[in-house]
Amino acid sequence: GLAIGRSLAALAGDRQVLCVTHLAQVAAAATAQLVVTKRELAGRTVGSVELALDDARLSELARMLGGTDSDSARRHAQELLDGAPARSAS
Repeated sequence: GLAIGRSLAALAGDRQVLCVTHLAQVAAAATAQLVVTKRELAGRTVGSVELALDDARLSELARMLGGTDSDSARRHAQELLDGAPARSAS
């Protein structure tokens, strides 16, 4: 997952890359992380997309790593973010 994340980050240096993943190692390498969810509302399935920023991103990466937002998963998520390829503001 780490190697894929690094490769995608390098590819995104001069183009836009959209990647759907369940791997926190890949998601941590992204410039921006969107969280896609679906739920039932009044008998209908409704999808939503939210930009995960700051603590919400850390929580989502932790959830992706271990299914829960535990302290150990958050530490691991922070390590992934700290070690991710340099992000540009493009």
